[in-house]
Amino acid sequence: MNEYINYPEIGARIRRQREHIGMTQEQLGEACELSASFVGHIERGSRKLSVESLYKMASVLDVSVDYLLSDRMLQETTLPAEISSLLSGSDKNKRQEFWRVVKVLASHLDEL
Repeated sequence: MNEYINYPEIGARIRRQREHIGMTQEQLGEACELSASFVGHIERGSRKLSVESLYKMASVLDVSVDYLLSDRMLQETTLPAEISSLLSGSDKNKRQEFWRVVKVLASHLDEL
């Protein structure tokens, strides 16, 4: 297992989720008791964040810490958080259509 923590990837996931929910760096920083400048450093991967800050950010962004920490390959345990993040804000009909498409794709995985 790779012991390296990929801070730029963690920062990119934080940025994507922050932008997805329409939050500014200033708003995220305020909610997490961090400066907007420090949030920018975290998103660029140029500064390390504490476990406490990671937990606060995950809570404010409504994702799991596991989602923020996961590396490039999604594990089965992070897949629900990733899907939930992608579907947040979608109406019921769009979510149902999404799951219909997922079921069709899953039934044809061997053919891909």
